[in-house]
Parts: sequence; structure tokens; C-alpha cells
Amino acid sequence: MPDPSKLSTATGQLGPICAITGKPLTFSEALVLDNQYVCWEAYVEITGAKPSTDGKDIKGLRLD
Repeated sequence: MPDPSKLSTATGQLGPICAITGKPLTFSEALVLDNQYVCWEAYVEITGAKPSTDGKDIKGLRLD
């Protein structure tokens, strides 16, 4: 159970606050690292992890 003092509704949904950057997150975008919720950017900075795949541009596809 998350600590209520480390939760936020700044994104329009209830979610944790990144323990490193302080960025409000949703639970679907939060990563757990050493029993703390962190954002992707903080996770990459701390662990040095990289995505296993490369992005690919597809012509005609718009996600607005």
C-alpha cells in the first residue's frame, strides 16, 4: 500500500510522485525501484537501462 503522503492527483488520476524527480505519475507509468516509485527518466538515469527495441516511424499514422 503506497504512503498517502506520496500520492498526487495532478495528472487527473490518483498516482504516485516520483521519488527522484518529484514528477506526478499515474500508476501505469510508474516503475518500482528499491521500494520507491520512479519515472522512466529517473529509472534510466539510475540503472543505465535502455529500451530493447528502436522506435519506428510509420507514414500516415497519427496519434493525436
